[in-house]
Amino acid sequence: MFNVANHAEDGQAIKLPIYYISPQRNLIDRPENFQPFYQANPCVHEMVLIQPLTRQVIFQRHDYHRPNSGIVNLDSHFKASEFVHAGLIVNCEHKALDFYDQVLGLVRVVDNVECGYSVASRKILELKKENPDERMFNYYFIAPGYDLKEKNKIQSGNFEFLRLEGNLENKQTYSRPGCLGTSLYTLQVTNIDLYHQKVSNSEATEVTEIIINEFEEKSFSFVAPDGYFWTLLQS
Repeated sequence: MFNVANHAEDGQAIKLPIYYISPQRNLIDRPENFQPFYQANPCVHEMVLIQPLTRQVIFQRHDYHRPNSGIVNLDSHFKASEFVHAGLIVNCEHKALDFYDQVLGLVRVVDNVECGYSVASRKILELKKENPDERMFNYYFIAPGYDLKEKNKIQSGNFEFLRLEGNLENKQTYSRPGCLGTSLYTLQVTNIDLYHQKVSNSEATEVTEIIINEFEEKSFSFVAPDGYFWTLLQS
C-alpha cells in the first residue's frame, strides 16, 4: 500500500489528476489490556486514491488474515488483491436502506449502529471539525449463503454503508456515484426478469429496460432510493 502512496504522491507532484489521502492506521478488534510485542495487534492502514474514473480506499492488513477475502496476487506490480468490498456514503433516512435486503435480497449483518469518528476515520472522511449535530451510522450487507461470524469463510464483494445525519450538503448530483468509470455498484443475479419486476415495483427510479450489454449479458440499471446508481447483470 505504501508503494501505491509513493506513486500517488509523485503523480500529484507532476500535476496528474490525482487526489489522495495518505495512509492512516485503524485498529481492528484490539484486545483489552493490549501488550505490544506479546500479543497480536490487528489493524489496517487505509488510504484514499481518487482519479477521474476511480475512487478507491486501499488498505493493508496487519496481524490478521482472511483467506477468502483480499487474495493478493504476488505477480501483480502493486501486490494487490481483488476488490474486497464497496463502500457507500449516504445521506438519507434509515428506511431507504431497506431496499437492499427487501428488494435486492442481500443479508443485513450490521444495522444502524452508531459509530464514533476515530482519528483515522476523521482523516479518511476529511471531517474538518467536531459537529455535535452530526452522527454516523454503519450498515453492512453480504450476499446470501455464508455467516459473517465465520471469519475464515468471509468472501469479497460485500457492501459497507456509512449513513450520515446532520447538516452536510448533499453532493450526489455532482459526484454521480456509480455513473462514471468502473462501477462496483453491480450485482450478478440468477433471474434478472424477476429482479427487474421487483425493482420496478419499488421506490427505485430511472429503471431501464433489460438490454444486452457490450459483453452479451442481459442487464439493466436504476437509481436506488439512497441515490446510488446500480447495474444488475444476469449470471
